[in-house]
Amino acid sequence: MDRRIWNSNTPMGPMDDGARARLVHSLWLTRALESGREYPRIPVRPVVTGGFSRLLARSNGRQLADRWWQRALARLED
Repeated sequence: MDRRIWNSNTPMGPMDDGARARLVHSLWLTRALESGREYPRIPVRPVVTGGFSRLLARSNGRQLADRWWQRALARLED
């Protein structure tokens, strides 16, 4: 990824943190979709609707969630 994104001065002018985060995410998502590579699915069901309550109720639920995130993040490119 282009390191210039992290500079505060861009050809479009200074970028606030939110704009920079959206740009980085957009660039990464575009590249990920174009690559055809399989990435882990991120569950989106809210906890209030039971999204993770059953998992977290398990004695090892937190460890399973942590392991999922570790594996998901390990699959990302630098």
